Amino acid sequence: MEANLVHAEGDLLGKPFRLHRFEKAFIWRAYELRPDGQRRYRRAIWGMPSGNGKTEIAAAIADAELGGPVVCAGFDARGRPIGARRTSPDIPVAAASFEQADLLFGAAGTMLREGPLREFFDLYDTEILPKRGGGRLYRVAAKAGTNDGKRPTFVVADELHEWECTCGMPGGKHVGACKARVYVVLSKGRAKRRDAWELVISTAGWNLQSLLGAMYLEGKQGNDPTTLFEWWEASDQDVQLSDDGAVTAAVLEANPAIGAFLSLENVLADRAHMSEFEFRRYHLNQWVSAPERWLPEGTWEKLARPEQAQPPEGADIVLGFDGSYAGDSTGIVGATLDAKPHVFVIGAWEKDAEDKEWRVDILGVEQAIRDACAKWNVVQIGCDPFRWQRSLAVLQDEGFPVIEWPSHQPSHMVPACGQFYDAVTTERLTQDGDPRLARHIANAVVKIDGRGPRITKDHRDSVRRIDLAVAGVIAHDLVIRNLSEANDWRPV
Repeated sequence: MEANLVHAEGDLLGKPFRLHRFEKAFIWRAYELRPDGQRRYRRAIWGMPSGNGKTEIAAAIADAELGGPVVCAGFDARGRPIGARRTSPDIPVAAASFEQADLLFGAAGTMLREGPLREFFDLYDTEILPKRGGGRLYRVAAKAGTNDGKRPTFVVADELHEWECTCGMPGGKHVGACKARVYVVLSKGRAKRRDAWELVISTAGWNLQSLLGAMYLEGKQGNDPTTLFEWWEASDQDVQLSDDGAVTAAVLEANPAIGAFLSLENVLADRAHMSEFEFRRYHLNQWVSAPERWLPEGTWEKLARPEQAQPPEGADIVLGFDGSYAGDSTGIVGATLDAKPHVFVIGAWEKDAEDKEWRVDILGVEQAIRDACAKWNVVQIGCDPFRWQRSLAVLQDEGFPVIEWPSHQPSHMVPACGQFYDAVTTERLTQDGDPRLARHIANAVVKIDGRGPRITKDHRDSVRRIDLAVAGVIAHDLVIRNLSEANDWRPV
């Protein structure tokens, strides 16, 4: 690897590939042999926090498996193994999505393309082929039916905590379109090839009943002699993140790359911008579930400024809108276009539990938006279009700056919730003290899956409404987007 590859990421892009001590140690162990020359381990599980370079190492191993002498072809007179190239190597680089698989596959391609081996491989968008001797390295996603019948010699399973079981079958008997089933298919496929093996790389997840969770628990027990389990984590599960000394020790214990290429200061700085469960998972590699409460106790109440409930007429603001028709509630929340925005309730329509015929006053909601636009300079109105397409079309036809903001899509909600959380916990916004908004904020719980954390109701049919909280997240997101585009965003 060091003789033939170059770095694919960061400041070392294109420079000769060099391994650090903890990386060499893992590779040496992963390639241990039995006395008969066969591989000791059929599976290697390498768990580390984010930022420790496991993707690039996995890419380098994949390149070596494609073109290098990775198979023992006997021993020399001094008892040292003689390396030989695999016959027709078949190497799927697999992840929960094509986008995630592209990260590792792209690194593997860059390490070859920018290095001394560029003339020996044909590199395409979805596969890498040696020009001589056969073989193939390619990316795959965890989608049912796309990986049956393969005979891999080496499998990389990237961020396995995202390979969610959606079939609900017990005992690992995954079926149908279940992502976890794809791993099972790939893993079983390598049994068809001599000395084949797999590498699982991941950070900790949130569900120990998952595919990776089961591997983690089995690995901690150490009962499988064919599995190499190396998991870097902070051993103190109850470390207080407010204790500088304790959290520094925990970070150093969990992150072997600190002192090599990962900054301790940068990791510690993330405490101010991440929720506790995110920091523990991403930087301490600990298994954590979502907290029952979204925001830390007292943080929202501290930001109340009831004396300035609403901004002056004519102020530049944005609106966030989220609602339903019959079953829940609807809310409109405004936010000022300031570096430290002020968040305030414009309207809320909540179902009366005793009124079985209750429906949202659609015309009243539309008129509230018109009235807000007449009172303030509303720059943008973000609306979840679900069941409100007609109202959005009416308002757009009237010339109001309405845009679709689909709150049901994690691609929108995950970053927006993270930004809102950060602004609240670092006191970079104020709010009007409206008890309805405070109640909806308190009702919000965190959902975590492979797409990231975001707020949701405690269960689908819950009467604990969160529409004003979602509207507030939308409004705050529009503030950041508008001020960023104007190059005026300066966190206070």
